[in-house]
Amino acid sequence: MSKIKKIIVILILLILSVALFETTAKTVYGIEKTGIGPLKQKSYERTKERAASCYDNFAYAKGIEVYKKALKKMPSDDTLKVAIADGFFHIQELDSAEYWYKNVIDQEGLVSEDKHYIQYAEALIHQERYEEAKVWFEKFETENPKDSRIKARLEGLDKQLSFYGDSVLFEISNATFNTAGYDFSPTFYKNGLMIVSSRETARVTQFLKPKYKWDHSYFLNLFEVDANNEVTEFDKRLKTSYHEGPVAFYDQGKKIIFTRNSYEKGELRVNKSKVHIQSSQVSESNTGAVKLKLFYSELMENGKWTTPEPLSFNDANVSSGHPTVSVDGQKLYFASDREGGYGGTDLYVSTLTEGEWGEPVNMGDSINTEGDEMFPYIDEEGLFYFASNGHIGLGGLDIFRVDLNRMSTKVENMGYPMNTVSDDFGLVIKADGTDQTGYFSSNRPGGKGLDDIYKFHYTRRRAQSGKVVDLITGLPLEGAEVVAQTDAGDTLGRMVTGIDGTFSFPYEWNSSYTVTSTKDQYSNDRLQFTPSDLSKGEILELRITKELLVIKGVAYREQNGQELESVKVIVKNEKTGAVFGMITEDDGAYSFLAEPNTKYSFLMEKYRYLSYANSLTTGADKSGEIINDGSLMEIVIGRPIELNEIHFDVAKWDIREDAAKELDKFTQKLMDNPSIIVELSTHTDSRGGDRYNLDLSDKRAKSSADYVINHGIPAERLVGRGYGESRLLNECGNGVKCTKEQHQKNRRAEFKVTGFLPEEVIEEELDILWISPNYKTVRLSIEERETLAKTHRQSLTQQDKEPKRNSL
Repeated sequence: MSKIKKIIVILILLILSVALFETTAKTVYGIEKTGIGPLKQKSYERTKERAASCYDNFAYAKGIEVYKKALKKMPSDDTLKVAIADGFFHIQELDSAEYWYKNVIDQEGLVSEDKHYIQYAEALIHQERYEEAKVWFEKFETENPKDSRIKARLEGLDKQLSFYGDSVLFEISNATFNTAGYDFSPTFYKNGLMIVSSRETARVTQFLKPKYKWDHSYFLNLFEVDANNEVTEFDKRLKTSYHEGPVAFYDQGKKIIFTRNSYEKGELRVNKSKVHIQSSQVSESNTGAVKLKLFYSELMENGKWTTPEPLSFNDANVSSGHPTVSVDGQKLYFASDREGGYGGTDLYVSTLTEGEWGEPVNMGDSINTEGDEMFPYIDEEGLFYFASNGHIGLGGLDIFRVDLNRMSTKVENMGYPMNTVSDDFGLVIKADGTDQTGYFSSNRPGGKGLDDIYKFHYTRRRAQSGKVVDLITGLPLEGAEVVAQTDAGDTLGRMVTGIDGTFSFPYEWNSSYTVTSTKDQYSNDRLQFTPSDLSKGEILELRITKELLVIKGVAYREQNGQELESVKVIVKNEKTGAVFGMITEDDGAYSFLAEPNTKYSFLMEKYRYLSYANSLTTGADKSGEIINDGSLMEIVIGRPIELNEIHFDVAKWDIREDAAKELDKFTQKLMDNPSIIVELSTHTDSRGGDRYNLDLSDKRAKSSADYVINHGIPAERLVGRGYGESRLLNECGNGVKCTKEQHQKNRRAEFKVTGFLPEEVIEEELDILWISPNYKTVRLSIEERETLAKTHRQSLTQQDKEPKRNSL
């Protein structure tokens, strides 16, 4: 064989060897483009199996750490991230669960179980990211269309605002006796409480016994909390080395039913400073899981509790726990995962018959769902409370109630702040006068531990929900202050909106209230309402807009305060010279967007009414509301209207400087009311001769009329006439002794309307840009509107214009 042929054969053999090794590695070790060798691959597989075993034994905290070690060995295996997220979800560290889910949850084919979509959605709800949560609930629903939980969760997300209706009726505080561990499921006992807690005790067994492998916490014990919030361990005869609680007392606290692990009792003895332990054990089900059972004990005359006995319907393969007993001691309600239920755990009821608790009966699909129902409590009035993640709620476990006296009543969510996006459960409640007080459990943010107990006080007054939104976008506004006032002007409540823009306050059903919303650099809004006038479920809405300064007002009839429609409100911006106008509708209202530090002049006019004119200057604020109402007097032909005093020198009728100022005002009034025809009259007192007074007053009246005509009023609209002392306003006639003040009253100037010209549009009004009287319907900015007004005015100056009837 030639040298070249040998080289070729060797190369072929090398290639085949490499291919054979790669095939063997894939077959034996499952390696394919992992980038690690066979030994590291085996180590990775063993670590992954150990982590899965931890999860199988409910040791989630330990399993998470082992899965993280596996991920370091195989960073490309994203299934490990899903597993880590799953573990964090089970130990209720939802922010961590969201962190591990977010980058892998949407990878095609990676998620093998649909439950991860629900768990990711719940983690998002915990972070109040509701719209994102909907996406993953809907993804789960696509694959599981018959699962009623998803429909309830989606409906709950759409009805978030309805859960805040009674929020201000609750006062909630974190109990002072909470610890960094688990504290939950309070129940009333003596003058205080009985609670379930994982807190440390002085017992030796707690430190010798391994911690709860689920999350490395101490096992749960029963603790008594007295009226001073002092906490002591409950009767040791009821204690094992594993979980105890929750618990229910009845028959005046002489009987107890409580939850504990399936348990075979061990023994602990201390002799000569040495500890001797005979191990106690928990009984496992057929699946290897440790289940819960219910136990019964009675209080003996010596103050000791009898040895606990399991209830007859306990089953090693079924969990039964979270008991509550009716006031008459005849009904036992509890949670169980026994076969034939509707979901994970359901609520059941057992009836006491001849001293024995009967076979449990499922409470039905009006209470139980495909999710979990647990932690029941029945109060003295027959109201039944429980926790569920299957009914419409805010997220996690929510607390619900239903009246068992009327089973047709629908299950009701207790709403915020009893419920949050976290787990809320384990409620007890009792009457406190006309109100209610009680305790509940929650793992909501801001607590002291993993689960905390919260005290609450509930007032039975009704509440009305509302929200503050941006006028332009319609989106809710955070940080808006809402003030509620009674019709007497007393402040009922004050609050600042959160991210959802909602607010709520209590009310008396038939009283009237005003709510006002304000926000820095935003306009204000104000709403008056009577709660009984609102339809069921109606939400108050206050609308404000950023950087909005509004001038608004109402045109009234002066005689009776009635709102006037068809009033022309003509506004001039004295800074820019721009003029625009509005015509009021039946509510007499007008409004427009204004600028800060600007003077505005107003003229309100209506045919057969005396016009109203005034001006105002806005301040430096860029937002808010300025009220500028106007009252217009309806004209009655022939009725005198008194003018300010017009003074003349003795025996003269020349127009003095001070008289000219008053006549200038009268001239402006006639200009503002171009359709009226008037008589200007002057009057004297009775001192002096009758003929002399009549002649003098007539000369003064005509002199005054000439002044007005010379200043722009057509002669056909005005006549001056003197009446001397012929129309005295009192009894101070000739020969009657009167005071100076009485005589002064008779010396006066008046005018009265004697007729009307036809209503016409004057030339100046043709130059005006007429806009809507409601600024909310105006889409132009103030600058755009005034630019249009100027352009329109300039174009009209180039045309021949004839007065014509108002067609606006």
